[in-house]
Order: sequence, then structure tokens, then C-alpha cells
Amino acid sequence: MNKYLRAASTNFIFLAISVVFFLVITPVAIRTMGEDLFGLWAMLSALMLFSNIGTLGIDTIVMKFSSEIPTHADAQTQSNRIMTAGYLIVVVMSVITAILLLFVRDPIADNINASTELREQFRQAMAWIAAGMLPQFLARVPQGFLLSQLRNMAARQIELFSSISFWVGAIVIALTEKNLATIAAWCFFNNVLVLALYLWMMHRLMPFRFQLDVHSFHRMLDFSGYMFLENLAISLFQHFDKVVVGFTLGPALAGVYSVGTSLALRLSIVTGQATEVMIPYASLQKSLGDQQKLYATFRQLSRYVSIILAGLSSVLVIWMSEVLSLWIGPDFARQYADAFRILIIAYSLLSLCRPAHQTLTGIGKVKFTAFIYLFSTILMLAGLFFLSREFGFLGAVSANLILVLLLIFNLLLYFTFERPLPWRHALADLKWGLFLPVFVYGSSLLLPNPPLTHKIAETIIVGILLLWVVAKDNFTLIKTGLLQIKQAVSRS
Repeated sequence: MNKYLRAASTNFIFLAISVVFFLVITPVAIRTMGEDLFGLWAMLSALMLFSNIGTLGIDTIVMKFSSEIPTHADAQTQSNRIMTAGYLIVVVMSVITAILLLFVRDPIADNINASTELREQFRQAMAWIAAGMLPQFLARVPQGFLLSQLRNMAARQIELFSSISFWVGAIVIALTEKNLATIAAWCFFNNVLVLALYLWMMHRLMPFRFQLDVHSFHRMLDFSGYMFLENLAISLFQHFDKVVVGFTLGPALAGVYSVGTSLALRLSIVTGQATEVMIPYASLQKSLGDQQKLYATFRQLSRYVSIILAGLSSVLVIWMSEVLSLWIGPDFARQYADAFRILIIAYSLLSLCRPAHQTLTGIGKVKFTAFIYLFSTILMLAGLFFLSREFGFLGAVSANLILVLLLIFNLLLYFTFERPLPWRHALADLKWGLFLPVFVYGSSLLLPNPPLTHKIAETIIVGILLLWVVAKDNFTLIKTGLLQIKQAVSRS
């Protein structure tokens, strides 16, 4: 398991760097671009990221299938076959996605609540985004292979470079000319550069040769159908929601909503750094038939994820006003602190499903996860549309709470390993993440403007409580291990 822990540790290191960068770059971007241009830029970025549904989840598919390749002389051939199938799939899908983007750019641009000049810039920008689909899609194949081989350091370095160059380039252009089309052109060249870096890194690890195998192609294509539905749901939830807010509340509030969801999404990203390795790990354990080891690892990971989320989300709820005041400005904090607290609660509850989601993907149960994710997302987007029109920005953020339905993933996984459903295990593993942030949020409603001493005391109580939980959990594990050693000695 050490190599999986090393991979997860690498993810956390690069996450910390990316979070710092996000906190620094967001207020700079808002001030440099202005509210309207930043809002349109957020919508354009969301459309570009939303278009990744066209990859059919190829990075995850390559990760899963490549992690199942045994170590022997034929491993190079099998890797080439998987990579070849991946490249063929995304080439076709990138062309289809680009055509669709060009087809919808006029209706989208015409319905944006902005000036004629900005709408025309948005129209031109979408043409550049469509052109960038090919390099953007192709890069997902080597990315998935690197992660399958637990080369997380290489993959995360390229991801971090991509994010930094993406935002810094946009801000530099905005300083010289506030033109959305020019910024989108930079996005295209950035995608090409990132693809070149992935190909270079892959060549150093494993020189690629085109080897088409019909069986491998069909297996990956069958798997990709359900991954497409799941990625469609994820992209609708994470990216298209900003476009919906732009239509209902305007570009300025779409920009604010983008900042709030991006901040709250960090909770899911934090858990994702640890849970991502469950895809290759679960896939390997399933092929070895070691169900009990996989279940024990999943439960332990779920407990730690629950504790981490309980701590992070509770602290963010307590200090949200101060965070926004220091980060963006006091006026921004006064207007949106309450709304951002709701987003933190929503994403905290959503993130509890990450260990189960990644494990289910690793053992191949993508059909169920795909349909549940899609159903939940459609329900959330419908709620977002109607609640934002009825209740404004608070209605928009409240719609995110609908995605608590994704905790069904956890119930399915517990049921997969033990029948009848072990509710006792589920509550024991998830209780802190489920209840502590909601309790802290409830206290903030009862005392809307608490003094600083009250917030410090509340933070200390949360910290002591969770440290006690971790210490108690580790003591139980040590006690169990010593008992097993004693029994083994007695038998010998």
C-alpha cells in the first residue's frame, strides 16, 4: 500500500500549491478584468471544462485498464493497445465536440445579458475553444496512463503548470486589452503546450507505438458509454451550472457564483487526492479477489475523509466572513458570506461520497454510478434554474444541497460487501462529516454576528473534538493489531 500512500501524498502537496495559487489569483483576476469580463470569462471557462464530457472519461478508463496490466514481457504491447484505443476514441470525439460548440455558439452568445461588443467577443472566443478540443482531449490519454502507473508527481506537475499558465496568461492579456477572444486564443495555445508536455513525459517513461487491437478497443468503448453519462453529470454540475446562473442572474453574479463554487469545490478536491488512488487499487484488489482487504481499506479511508471534511468545512463556516474580507474585500464578505457557507455545507456533504465513488469505479460498477449521478445533477440544475429565479443568489446556492443524494454511492458499496446493509458501519464511518458541519452552520444561524472570542472558542472545541476522535481511532487500530499478534504467537 506504500506506493498508493506516496501517490496520495504527492496529490496533497500539489493540491496545497494549487489552493494557494487559486486564493492569490482569484482577487487579482476580478480586479484586472472587472466584474462583467470576469463573469464572461468564468462562463467561457465553464463551457471549455464542460466540453470534457466528450472525452468519455478516457483518463479514468485508461487508468483502470492500465492498472490491471501484469508485469511481464507483454506489458509494453498491452499498454500500447490501450493507449492506441484511447487516442482513437478521443480524436473522433474531439471533432464531434468542436462541431457542437461551433453550432451552439450563436444561440449562447445572443442570449447573454451583456453589451453587443462583449457578445461578439464571446462568439469569437468559442471558436478558439472549439479549436482547442483536439489537444485538450488527446492530453487525457497520457494523463490517465501516468496515474495508472502512480506517476502522480509527473502528472501533477503538468496539471499545475497548465493551471498557472492558463490564468496568468489570461490576466496578462487583460492588462493590455480586455478582449475575451484574445484570452481564448491563449487557451488554445496553452492546450497545445500541455499536450506536448504529456507526450514528452510519456516518451521518457514508455516509447509509444501505434498498435490497434479490436478487443481492447471494444472493451474500452463499452466502458466509455457509462463513463460518458457520469462525466456528463459531473460537468453539468461543476461547469454548466455557472452558465445557468449567467442566464438567470446575469454575468456579474455568475462570476460570484463561480468564485463560491470554486472555493467549495476545494473540499471535494482535498478528498479526491486521497480517494483517486482507489481506482487502480480497487481494480487490482478485485482482479486478485481480495474483497475483505478492499472493504477494510475503504472503511478506513471513509473515516479519515469524514474527519477531514468535518474539520475543514466547520472552520470555513465559522470564519467565512473573515476569509472573504481578507481574500476579496469587506463589501464582498457582507454580501455573500451567508451564501458561501451554504455552498461549503453542500460540497462537504457531497464530498463524503468520494471514497465510495472511486471504489465503485475501480471495481467496474459504473452503470449504477452513472445513472445516479446524472439523475441527481439534472434535479440539481432544475432546482438551480427555478430557485435562482424565485429567490435570487441564495436560491442558486441552496440548489447545490440537492446533490446530497450522491451519498447513495456509500450505501451501495456497504451493501456490496455486507448484506443486509450494515447501517452501523455507515454511520460509524461518516457521522462526523455528516453532522458536525451542519451543527456548526446551525449555530451560525442562531448567532449571526458572534464576537471574535466566540469564533476562536468554537474553533478550538472543533479541533479538540476531532483530535480526540483521531487519537481514539488510532488507539483502536493499535489495540487490534497487538491482539492479532498475540493470537498468532499463541497459535505458534
